[in-house]
Amino acid sequence: MKPKCLAVWIIYLSIYNLCHSQTQDYDYLFSAESWPPYYDRFLKNEGFFAEIVKDAYRLQGKKVKIIFTSWKRAFELTKKGKYQALLGAYYVPEREKFFKYSTEICRSRQYLYSKKSRNITFTSLSELTPYRIGIVRGYHYSDEFNNSKELDKYEAVSAKQNIKLLMIDRLELVTADSRVIQYYSTTDYPSLANQYKQHPLMLKDITVHLVISKAIPNTDQLYQEFETGFAIMKEKGLDKDIMRKHGFDQ
Repeated sequence: MKPKCLAVWIIYLSIYNLCHSQTQDYDYLFSAESWPPYYDRFLKNEGFFAEIVKDAYRLQGKKVKIIFTSWKRAFELTKKGKYQALLGAYYVPEREKFFKYSTEICRSRQYLYSKKSRNITFTSLSELTPYRIGIVRGYHYSDEFNNSKELDKYEAVSAKQNIKLLMIDRLELVTADSRVIQYYSTTDYPSLANQYKQHPLMLKDITVHLVISKAIPNTDQLYQEFETGFAIMKEKGLDKDIMRKHGFDQ
């Protein structure tokens, strides 16, 4: 083999081996959007939810890698089996044909938020027609809210984007998880910390899960591994320890 060809071949083998070795660094590839403080690539251990999931599998001798992308992309590609599981799914019965739901890992409470300076008050969703409301594309809040055609809903790719638009008065109201708005108002948008109002009407109090794709051949295996590992964690209180370490209670 000529020296030039040999050099090209060596480079090719090096790249191939590097890629091949990287694929062996984990057993399962899961997907998630960035949803701090639940999970995000920049949080310590990728956030409390991600840490619980990874530790449950670690107790079963498995290593999980999480790919962070948009919610819609994570949802659709996991549904098709490109990723084996999806972090942080609410329980929605219609999704059961695509996913197998884990035991409840925690709960999410979704409210409507506005700036105090706007003096917005309401007791029912029907009173919100004058306002532009920020929502996240692909999220399920409640049947009444999601199905309403009268409400002026602006779709964004993340809660963070909506919170920013609320801060600069591009939106009058935003839908957000209580932990999420608390996180962003103390990190990215501290000027909002004492300016926002949580309205009493709760859109949703719902369980949050890991969901396993039904498009993969070993759905039941991944499900059982998580359930076994998570049961051990709960018995020892390890899940609560992780949440407290990240500054949250169950």
